[in-house]
Amino acid sequence: MNSIKYSIIIPVFNNQIGINQIVDTFVSMNCLDVLVELIIVDDGSITPIVVEELKGVNLIRQDNTGVSGARNNGINASKGEYVAFLDSDDFYDSDVIGMWESATKSSLNAEMLIFDSRIVDRINNKTLYQTHKCAPGLYRSADALKYYFNKEIFSHICSILCKREFLLNKGVFFNQKLALSEDVLFMVECIKNADWVHIDQRRYYNYLIHKGSVTNVVATEKVLNHFEAFDVIKKIPVSNSTTIYKNYFVATMYLNYLFKLISNKCNSERVINETLVRRKYLQVNLKSSVSIRYFATLAFKILSYLPAAILKPMLVKACKVRHEY
Repeated sequence: MNSIKYSIIIPVFNNQIGINQIVDTFVSMNCLDVLVELIIVDDGSITPIVVEELKGVNLIRQDNTGVSGARNNGINASKGEYVAFLDSDDFYDSDVIGMWESATKSSLNAEMLIFDSRIVDRINNKTLYQTHKCAPGLYRSADALKYYFNKEIFSHICSILCKREFLLNKGVFFNQKLALSEDVLFMVECIKNADWVHIDQRRYYNYLIHKGSVTNVVATEKVLNHFEAFDVIKKIPVSNSTTIYKNYFVATMYLNYLFKLISNKCNSERVINETLVRRKYLQVNLKSSVSIRYFATLAFKILSYLPAAILKPMLVKACKVRHEY
């Protein structure tokens, strides 16, 4: 009889040290092959990842196809009742299993469980806490999706649990055509396809920011990959009431990357042109009479309808001014 309850999928590329630390941590917890299996997917590392032969540790090698392909292979190879994800340079708290056990037993019907997370900024030596704004508890999919789009649920792909059978039966996998923001799309698809979602304000996942972190620097050309993900999210069918929240979510994400382009001194003609085309994301419609969001929406619409001939020089100038610092 399979005793594995939690399959933790860890994609890795050229990070032997990180894998060693993760394996050592779980060995010390005495949970491997009892409740937990580690599925380490080596995504074509230049020097292949090596793992000691241990029960409960499964090493999969694949050609370099990206993090989405690695996670999908991990899902297909998993044996646990639940699937979790962990990046090779991050870590879980030592009480993660106890937290999972408590949460899954209290929300047996939930196909997806979403926890808070912690950001450990090793560049500036500080810790940030991401906390859900909505109350903890069990939510219907439609309500949870509104909370997510409304940014009342703060979640990282490594701070969720999903029932394996749910993912397989619903065909929820990572989109391998997307190079970035594939985790955001996966979150949306999971919440949308679940019947019940458990929201938990406890945290066990630590996301590390350090020099060289991929997500710490947004390369200008890669911003277009984020836009491709937003295009897919915009096309996901949801109810009329949820569409309002979805459009606002995409609009705010677009602005986030617009500001990052300016911060990162964008001088790519192609990226600037594509960014201007995507200003259609700002054409949102929110039913709110007197609120900050109402005025933000009004500003979005004004910006979205300005001609590219006016906006492009403004964007180019903003990037150049930033470049001078």
